[in-house]
Amino acid sequence: MPTPFRPDFLSDALSDHVVVCGLGRFGLRIVELLREQGVSVVAITSPETREDRRVAALDRGADLITGDFRFPDTREAARLDQARALILATSDDLVNLETALDVRGQHPKLCIVMRHSEERLASRLEQDFDLTHVLVPSLLAAPHFAEAALAPPPEPSTTRHRVRRQRLRRAKQPDLSLLFLLLCLLFLGGVLIFHQNIGLSYMDAAYFTVTILTTVGFGDFNLQSESAAVKLFGMVLMFGGVLLLATLSSLLTNYILSGAAQQARAERTIRRYRGHIILCGLGSVGFAIAERLRARNVRVVVIDMTLEDALFRDLATRVPILLGDATRPETLLRAGFRRASAVVAATSSDALNLEIGLMAQTLVEDYRPENPVRLVLRCFDPHLARRIHRVSQNYTLLSSAEIAAPLFVEAALHPKKGAASEAILEGST
Repeated sequence: MPTPFRPDFLSDALSDHVVVCGLGRFGLRIVELLREQGVSVVAITSPETREDRRVAALDRGADLITGDFRFPDTREAARLDQARALILATSDDLVNLETALDVRGQHPKLCIVMRHSEERLASRLEQDFDLTHVLVPSLLAAPHFAEAALAPPPEPSTTRHRVRRQRLRRAKQPDLSLLFLLLCLLFLGGVLIFHQNIGLSYMDAAYFTVTILTTVGFGDFNLQSESAAVKLFGMVLMFGGVLLLATLSSLLTNYILSGAAQQARAERTIRRYRGHIILCGLGSVGFAIAERLRARNVRVVVIDMTLEDALFRDLATRVPILLGDATRPETLLRAGFRRASAVVAATSSDALNLEIGLMAQTLVEDYRPENPVRLVLRCFDPHLARRIHRVSQNYTLLSSAEIAAPLFVEAALHPKKGAASEAILEGST
């Protein structure tokens, strides 16, 4: 039987409290940290919020208001005029900004801490709209992931494993060499036959052969008065040139536009890497981790399933990015797993990150048992992280919410007016 919810009721003596908008995983963690410090909390949450999160907030001693915090009457029910701070903790940037602007107009002195996903806009939003702090959780968490990836690897296992020497089979690329060979044979055959049978110089014979293969035919040379055999050979050149050039053009175009050329270039770069870090997942957290590692001159290889987004385009010119499933051993091996120092799984799924970590540990035992890698996994569920840490030291599990939430609390309780989010970031390293 579900635990009944406490009625939406606020004490008349409530003041100097913090209002938290949004009771997702991140908002709930902020509520818990505030209550641990003895701060009164009013959480505004939607009717769709999961019941276990409501119960957890109530058990911590927070007051709940059910409604849409974008509406002034819902916010005023939380007594913003008597609050010490407002924390906008949802993942919707637009809703957070819309609410922050409304509140700033109604309460010019209130401390407003807003969550945002775009690092480049944080300082601008603070300055232009007089917001106390605009913080980016992925940016706050990235230094911790980077430090964990750069930490010394765990001790090698004492269990003996048979080291596999399987050769990596690379993705099959279109074989253009045979087509080029056929085209060269046709060209050389044309030069020799036209030189011997028509009496053209080698240069003129080469020129005439190219005009036939490309079907240009300026008319300065022709086969009108030549023998039937030479004319037949000329027709073979025409048909062969059309087919071979059209096929080569289509294959080359597909090779470039499909991204195969970029993938081949990335793999060539990776083969030169030693001691690099393999980063799986190019979301906002993964991108921030990659940038943090690059700032420390650490080589990074990124694996992601989809490469058609702004983060990929922004990073592709600076970091080799592989398209593939990081849970598959061949993808990790393509990323230079045998020579890597760490693997960071930073996708938005706990199950996927754990699967990547397990596969990486399997490859360690198969290919390099005497030289283990550091395995850093992003984990949203703190209970899962604690269970894994209790039974295995091979994995380091970190949560961006667990890392960033204390910094939001610090910004709300001890605001530094005029300090941009970079000041908070310095405190997170």
